[in-house]
Amino acid sequence: MKSPSLLLYAMVLLAGSAGAQDVYKCVQDGQTSYSATPCTGGQLQILEVPSPPPAVDKGAATRQERVASQLEAARKKQDNLADQARERAAKQKETRDKHCAQLRLEQKWAAQDAVGAGDKTRDAAQLKARRAGERLAVECLN
Repeated sequence: MKSPSLLLYAMVLLAGSAGAQDVYKCVQDGQTSYSATPCTGGQLQILEVPSPPPAVDKGAATRQERVASQLEAARKKQDNLADQARERAAKQKETRDKHCAQLRLEQKWAAQDAVGAGDKTRDAAQLKARRAGERLAVECLN
């Protein structure tokens, strides 16, 4: 009696791969047989084989992980670029502030020189002070 159950098992496997279908159990003269076609004579019992579970797309999870990884890498790259831009801007501001401080100092010195200049050099000193103020205004007060 092992062969009918083995045959049933084989048919269930075949039926599982082919989709849901009926398996016919026939009992004739004390012998049990299983078939995909109806019995010609004897006792008939229809066994319904359930459909196999839906196939799981194993690639979907890996695709999602790959996309998530790519998005994370892109975000990190943008963050790095933004950090570099902030560092460059900070260095440029520091350089400009230093340059403007130097121009203020030069303008202050030129103004002091103009105040203390004698009659002969006063006009030249005042011109130098005015030009230092103009340079400071153009380069730093805009």
